[in-house]
Amino acid sequence: MLPMLPILLAAAAAGPSFPCAKYQLPNGLTVILHEDHTTPTVVVDVLMRVGSRDEKKGRTGFAHLFEHLMFMGAKLAPGNTFDTLMEALGGQNNASTGNDWTEYFEWGPSNLLPVFLWLEGDRLGTVGQEMTQDKLDLQRKVVQNERRQTSENTPYGVAELEVPGQMFPPGHPYHHPVIGSHEDLTAANVQDVKDFFARYYVASNATLLLAGDFKSDDARALIDRYFGWLPRRPAPERLAAERPVFDRAKSVDLTDAVQLPRVYFIWHSAAQYAPGDADLDILGSVLSQSKASRLQKALVHEARVASHVTVAQESLLSSGMFTVEVTAAAGKSIAELEQRTRAALDAALATPPSAAEIAQARTQIETRLWNAVEALRTRASILARYNGTLGEPNALAQDLERYARVTPESVMAEAKKTLDWNRVLTLRVTPRTQGSK
Repeated sequence: MLPMLPILLAAAAAGPSFPCAKYQLPNGLTVILHEDHTTPTVVVDVLMRVGSRDEKKGRTGFAHLFEHLMFMGAKLAPGNTFDTLMEALGGQNNASTGNDWTEYFEWGPSNLLPVFLWLEGDRLGTVGQEMTQDKLDLQRKVVQNERRQTSENTPYGVAELEVPGQMFPPGHPYHHPVIGSHEDLTAANVQDVKDFFARYYVASNATLLLAGDFKSDDARALIDRYFGWLPRRPAPERLAAERPVFDRAKSVDLTDAVQLPRVYFIWHSAAQYAPGDADLDILGSVLSQSKASRLQKALVHEARVASHVTVAQESLLSSGMFTVEVTAAAGKSIAELEQRTRAALDAALATPPSAAEIAQARTQIETRLWNAVEALRTRASILARYNGTLGEPNALAQDLERYARVTPESVMAEAKKTLDWNRVLTLRVTPRTQGSK
């Protein structure tokens, strides 16, 4: 943490800042340049404005499948050249897909910047036209196996797959899990892939962020060379994803290959950076982030009905979910766990959080943010997402300021607005008995 000390001291005096230069190519590509000469490394982050929310009915999981296909070879870097060339030169890469975004990033020695940009420009422009049935079949199997490993055969994974469909109605962009279904993945064909690429993988739907040890004038010339040739095409419009409202409480019972029962209480909540989002982040911390937090103390240490408690605000671009997740202690039934958790949550919300609890929660959140921006690779991702959501990459101060405005009164107001037992999804997971499915 010592290298971060000067930045922290400066932040305390003048507010945290990571200056960026932002401009746009004639083809619509948004470019953000963030110089940091602390170490001779560079990060290239390509944020695509496409996620599972953009998938058509019958093609769920397609955005994530496409993330995998983007590593299957382009015109100038065929086959697995993208990985082998980068790794041979000392670079690394990865990618991720969520509800709202797909992100690709590379990092390594700063002298690899031309290679990174060449590779990214090539695949952004040509992966679709280089797609084949063999490539699709291979990655389809990889993604289906990933679904089995990360969801179907992971403890409580059935709950994670169930939640989107229960919380969001049919036709809503968040109705299905990011990983998609086996049936939809099997149904995908090469023309689907090419159509998806042509619609979403266009320059005007992408943000290219460079962070690290480079000179902006040199970077601009490289970006013009490797991305300027991409044609200008309109960015696709997104379906509206309004925050739903339950007209009644819902209840779902599942079984899974687990040792202990678990209960989830989930409410629709504020979208990312919307009013109330920061208050619910703070509330989640007050309820569960330390041994002295309200639900941990009540359920784990006093009643001893629970072995683990997690409370979190999951804020997506257009909506959110506030989740209380409680795993039973050994020998405790799901019925007792649910009853005790409901009572403990009511008791916890009967009294506003103290100034000390708010301060501790704020410190935990700020520490996580500072730790994330200290590392160049994660900082690049944060700056790109700030720009995608807030329209400004240098928005750390703005992000931190919303937590500074949180008060006991604002937390209670948002809790009262959100945590209505008449508008909650209760999801129970019990151990699967022998012979059951």
